Amino acid sequence: MTQRRTRRQSPRESNQEYSVSTTQREITKTLRERVSREDTEVRMASQSRSTHPSLTKLIERDAPLQAHSLLVLMYGPFQAEMVPEEGQGVASWLRECVRKHGIPSLLRFDYRRRAQVFRRDQFQPWLEPLLTQIPG
Repeated sequence: MTQRRTRRQSPRESNQEYSVSTTQREITKTLRERVSREDTEVRMASQSRSTHPSLTKLIERDAPLQAHSLLVLMYGPFQAEMVPEEGQGVASWLRECVRKHGIPSLLRFDYRRRAQVFRRDQFQPWLEPLLTQIPG
């Protein structure tokens, strides 16, 4: 009597098929995440560019900070912080700080939890002319 044997897949072979499809899914998922992360970075970069003009507009109008905003001037041993509750105009406050302490090394503008930090060489070219245009 001849017995007919059916060949069963070994666990190793079925794992290979599983691992190939899983690997492809992982690659696709990783690609999707990377593209999503790059999109987020591009979006954040464009928001950071848009933050700069809004700060300059506040200075030009000598307007007070908006709610959820914070402006910090970072000097070596200390920081000067402006919060929206004070109601003082941004340009007036900046002019006062620059008179007292000089030009800071860093400026941090936080609008709705999107902090932007500018080095002196980044903000000095647009800060100095705005401060001199506004009557003190």
